[in-house]
Amino acid sequence: MSRTADDELTSDSSASSEMIQKARKRVLELAEQQGVKPVERFEDLLGDFWLEEESIDDFIATVRAWRNEGVARELPE
Repeated sequence: MSRTADDELTSDSSASSEMIQKARKRVLELAEQQGVKPVERFEDLLGDFWLEEESIDDFIATVRAWRNEGVARELPE
């Protein structure tokens, strides 16, 4: 009996679903081991890291500088 494209899709879909379920289980186990709890309020996710006197341009320049730290670059000739 030969397999059809639908059979392959179903098989791939089942394998994908199984992989997702295993990954979800591993993530939940890891979260439990680390004591991670669900966020109850959106406000708890907000950080207070932005200095009022710092402009967005300063922030972007700083992030770019951090990304380039220790990176040797050669310009094309």
